[in-house]
Amino acid sequence: MRWEIIVIIVLAVLLAISCVMLVMLAKKRSEEKRRAERDAEFAEDVRVKGGVRYSEDDAIEKDGAANITFQKGDFMLPRGETFTAERGKKPMPGTYTVLAASENTPSFKLRVGGLVRTYTHGDTLVLAEGEEICAVSCAVILR
Repeated sequence: MRWEIIVIIVLAVLLAISCVMLVMLAKKRSEEKRRAERDAEFAEDVRVKGGVRYSEDDAIEKDGAANITFQKGDFMLPRGETFTAERGKKPMPGTYTVLAASENTPSFKLRVGGLVRTYTHGDTLVLAEGEEICAVSCAVILR
């Protein structure tokens, strides 16, 4: 075999290896770009389960400001809807921490047992069996 043919074969092999590596790098970059776009849709420490977004962060305040999170086991009180605390249903009787569903609302009003009272983010609320609760001024999270 002549040395020119050997050089051509070696160059062809190197070219083939380079093409395969280029395709692999392009695929990896595409996957990273797709992953970055997907991660940009969700805030940090958020997990989606069953179509509901849950926060991994359970702190109710961060840097002196309200930290709005929704975790598994939390109950959302939409504004204007009345719920009755019953065993086996939501909300159940017991002690809850009330959280404003909006960072811009440090205090809010709840109607509990027929009386309207002002609560602030992080206050404690005790619901008795059969007691009615309604968010009057804004949506509220019961944790």
